[in-house]
Amino acid sequence: MSATRPRVYQLAAMICCLLALSLACIERAAGPDGTPRIPQRPAPAVHFWVFHIAGGPFDAHVQLAMIRDRPTARGEREFRALPSTSWDGSAVNDFAGYEAVAGDSTGRLWLFRSSGVDVMRLAYDVVGDTATGSLTFNSGEMYPVMGVRFQRSAASLTIAPALPSSALMGDSTPTVLVRLDDAMGTDRAFLQRLADRGLVAEIAAPTRLVGGPGRLTWDELQFWRARQMGVVAHSRYHQPTGAGGASFVAEVVGGMTDMDAIGMRTTIFVQPGSWTDSIYFDTPGKLQTWRGSLLRTFSTVAECYAFANVRRAGVYAQGLSHVTISDGLTDDRIRGAWLTAQRPFAVTVFLVHTWRLKTPDQVDWFLDLIADAKSRGVIRVVSTSDQLFGWETAGVVAGDGGDSLPPPNQAARARP
Repeated sequence: MSATRPRVYQLAAMICCLLALSLACIERAAGPDGTPRIPQRPAPAVHFWVFHIAGGPFDAHVQLAMIRDRPTARGEREFRALPSTSWDGSAVNDFAGYEAVAGDSTGRLWLFRSSGVDVMRLAYDVVGDTATGSLTFNSGEMYPVMGVRFQRSAASLTIAPALPSSALMGDSTPTVLVRLDDAMGTDRAFLQRLADRGLVAEIAAPTRLVGGPGRLTWDELQFWRARQMGVVAHSRYHQPTGAGGASFVAEVVGGMTDMDAIGMRTTIFVQPGSWTDSIYFDTPGKLQTWRGSLLRTFSTVAECYAFANVRRAGVYAQGLSHVTISDGLTDDRIRGAWLTAQRPFAVTVFLVHTWRLKTPDQVDWFLDLIADAKSRGVIRVVSTSDQLFGWETAGVVAGDGGDSLPPPNQAARARP
């Protein structure tokens, strides 16, 4: 017995160790409340990059690329430029027409050649997933460069298709969207109030806050999405500050890649109202920048603050504004907005911050008006803002996160 007892203890210790490891894996896969977190894929050798070159002919654009960060067994690296979209909707690719060659063994220096001659060099350092550096021409011109790295599956997001002309463009029936921002726990009762009236809504979710204290969980968002509610990106952290260049890219593209990773693909981005300065998109001019180009590249609709009470036209999909009916707006003001929303060809977003309602039933009377108008065919009610313009985003299968670059015709989705 004395000889076998240590073996029994060793076996028991091994079992306990395995159980502890299993529990640790479970804890990493789920939040404190058991809510699934954003899936974390193994770090790939090939990443999708979003760059911005500040200056010269590149300043109003974003530059996209697939880059092999780690060399193959034969020491090979690769830089493949992808197209993006300018703020005005035109296709652009600032790196097209050049041959990109690794300039050293670090993977942080690329030489761009034309007809065998070096024309410019891109050099940068990387901290975390953010790159800072410069683009230098042989003539001596030099421009600062900022870049953000994502899993290669993020390339499936480019380029967001343009909203096509559709039968709705000639349909004068006004269209209404009810939007709930921030995926708050108070949305639960409100979503049920909508469902009880046969209405749908769009839920704008800050992806890294979902499942946190006082928030909806991913399971709940999946539940409501299966019941025809829309779920769209609303940044990652909803940071109440003016974001810097890299932070802005990470909040926009990162939020959309998070949605893709959880299996809730969207090409709709809702601007946080807490953003300030150049990323508080309350005028058309603020969208006529590289930041507007980023929104145009990755989103069919960017719900911001620039265009309110619009008629149905695709140009207003970038900067589409809303009427907030929960933050102290009087019933008379809401009725006035409702009258405007019923005009022919009107496109209107009614935003509700459910946690700011004085009582859960505060706007029930307004929901009744919408339900009645819908039942009589006076208005059309939709669940996502791209449907305001007569189109709904089609699902796209994400990349597998592997170590090989996809063929060029699969690296990005071409604009139809």
